[in-house]
Amino acid sequence: MIDVRKRYHFVGIAGAGMSGLAAVMLAGGSSVSGSDLRENAETEFLQRAGAAIHIGHDPSVVDKGVDEVIVSSAITPQNVEIEAARRLNLPVVHRLHALASVIDGYTSIGVAGTHGKTTTTAMAATILRNTGRDPSYLVGAHCPGLGGNSHLGSGEVFVTEVDESDGLFLAIHPTIAVLNNIGRDHLGTYHTLDRIRESFKRYIQQADQAVLAIDDANVRELASHHPSALKVGSHPDADLRAVNISHHHFHTTFDLRYRGEDVAHVFLPAPGDHNVRNALCAIGAANLAGVPLADAAEAIADFQLPKRRFQLLEENGVTVVDDYAHLPEEIEVTLQAIRSGWTDRRIVAVFQPHRYSRTQAIGNEFGAAFRLADTVVVTPIYAAYEAPIPGVTSQSIVDSISRNTGSDPLLIHDKEEALSFLKRYIEPGDFIISFGAGDIWTVTTSLSRFLKEGSFCTA
Repeated sequence: MIDVRKRYHFVGIAGAGMSGLAAVMLAGGSSVSGSDLRENAETEFLQRAGAAIHIGHDPSVVDKGVDEVIVSSAITPQNVEIEAARRLNLPVVHRLHALASVIDGYTSIGVAGTHGKTTTTAMAATILRNTGRDPSYLVGAHCPGLGGNSHLGSGEVFVTEVDESDGLFLAIHPTIAVLNNIGRDHLGTYHTLDRIRESFKRYIQQADQAVLAIDDANVRELASHHPSALKVGSHPDADLRAVNISHHHFHTTFDLRYRGEDVAHVFLPAPGDHNVRNALCAIGAANLAGVPLADAAEAIADFQLPKRRFQLLEENGVTVVDDYAHLPEEIEVTLQAIRSGWTDRRIVAVFQPHRYSRTQAIGNEFGAAFRLADTVVVTPIYAAYEAPIPGVTSQSIVDSISRNTGSDPLLIHDKEEALSFLKRYIEPGDFIISFGAGDIWTVTTSLSRFLKEGSFCTA
């Protein structure tokens, strides 16, 4: 639980996870300060709410008045504020360990998995809010439908996204553990898929209850060892199942069936089979937290996708969407969603690879993910604070796409050139989508502005 007597200092407070946790602690009555290299909407919000925000890292902001220093995984041990905390013998606590303390005492829902965590967490929070539970929540992105990425509610349920990237997520012991999928990522932490599977297995074992999305083969295998878990998906063995799925541009409908019995017809304001699976996880988790299935199914009807999750930027003769997907499986299911909902459109995908280490580890796996795109533009790697690795470039992804699809992807060497290409290349009716966890959104945002200004003729 939140200790109102303590003063917490956050190093790296501008990130989605850190800013959300800081906002919850501040709302709970704690004193909060924090630092980061940049300002953003989150730091401005925190400052308005009463937090002391410092731009840049300065050891003088960590003094004996601080009770605990909370640190992001992006911060190195050599950070000057961390060194100052150690000199003062102050406890330095990683974000997920601090989060574990905050959710203690709640009926907690922890949403984990290689992808889909942010959307599923936002869906669960929406259901609980719309059914009058006033949940607390922490989501890894701004959620327009929830008014932000965090909230400290008066209810008994706390919903949180649980990020496995640094291996510290096993500090979280949720009441209800949700697992969407298991894939190859963060290999610098885990090294092998087997070790990733083992970590998620331990995460499920230390929860009181579990919701397992068994359309994913790795999760299905794990579910065979947890007969009491609620299994969800379109798979015939699912307890909570989606049938009669139908796609209609930006929304999807399906019938919800529980152990063979029809429960409700669901209207989901999100595209694609992957979002159906996310919704089943959220509905299942809400049900285990006390929400009747039919009420949960109805409550998701006004859900809004979080920022950068299939975010519509413009529809002016050309549809322009930005998406955070940066793993092969994420890209593939998103392109499948477009093909299912927009059957006759030319798809132009713009991809910015994320991190040199990830490109080195799985760059060859991206090729088949783009098979449903008509044109693929690949830009340089977004470093995300990593140093370049000699010989690791976007060319490996371009080569993989060529080998696996037979298409001729374009390697464009900067974002400005990519924008110029799109302005020349697009035609009426095209579907343009940017993929990446970096700053590729600036390209599609600029393109949407170009379309809004009427510079592009759709006649």
